[in-house]
Amino acid sequence: METRIVIFLAFVSVTVLANTLLIWFAYKSFARFTSNLTATVSQFQTSNETKAWLAMLQSSSEQAIAVTAEAKLRIAEFEPMLERAQQQYLSALTQVDSKLEMVAGEITTNAQKVRDIVTKPAFSTVAFAAALSHVLETEIDE
Repeated sequence: METRIVIFLAFVSVTVLANTLLIWFAYKSFARFTSNLTATVSQFQTSNETKAWLAMLQSSSEQAIAVTAEAKLRIAEFEPMLERAQQQYLSALTQVDSKLEMVAGEITTNAQKVRDIVTKPAFSTVAFAAALSHVLETEIDE
């Protein structure tokens, strides 16, 4: 029983020691990271070049905001004109469509008239030829 307790305590000691080392290394790495970050931020805050750069970025962003607002206003002003133009184009297209429908109807009617004019004599000729061949056949058969 005593050996089991000794082995258990040995494993617990090794685990506690490993966890302690792990926490200590994590602490050291976070401390190093924090030191580097603090040094970088302090350089960033004290540098005149960085301050000028930040001021320039702020000025640029303010100008971009102003331009965007102006563009929104101008687009809002043009929207009624765009709607009106769209309605005019729609009515113009409707008129053109109706005129094209009328022209297509007239073309169809005229094409039927031409077909009738051309085919009527042809049908008459074919009917005459058929009647003539029928008469000739009946004469030959008799």
